[in-house]
Amino acid sequence: MIPTRRAGAVEPPTTSESDISSRDDIERLVVAFYRDAAVDELLGPVFAAVGVDWSAHIPTLVDFWSWQLLSQRDYDGHPMRAHEDANERIPFTAEHYERWLDLFDTTVNELFEGPVADLARHRAHKIATAMHRFLAPPG
Repeated sequence: MIPTRRAGAVEPPTTSESDISSRDDIERLVVAFYRDAAVDELLGPVFAAVGVDWSAHIPTLVDFWSWQLLSQRDYDGHPMRAHEDANERIPFTAEHYERWLDLFDTTVNELFEGPVADLARHRAHKIATAMHRFLAPPG
């Protein structure tokens, strides 16, 4: 299970010291981001409805972002299709995507700075746009 922050807990300030340059950096980003997303009042219920197994999901996410940011080919999957079940249980709205991006951008900004951090934010926005189109109801 991913560790969660207590709602309303004040975290010590963090500073961006370096760019994303390794799989360890990506794991740090993924864990920090999903720690917040899992308990977020808008996003948390989606994770709960699907019953995410964080011990399996976090390594998959690290593989995905390592592929996206470091060109490491450990990810084997289809990220859009992987979210179909969650979207069927709790349909993703524009607010879900906006909140996901806000949390993602904030996490990247707190932990990293540099061209790969910029790429992470850019890719997240492209992925959210593509996912929104892919999962949107027909019509």
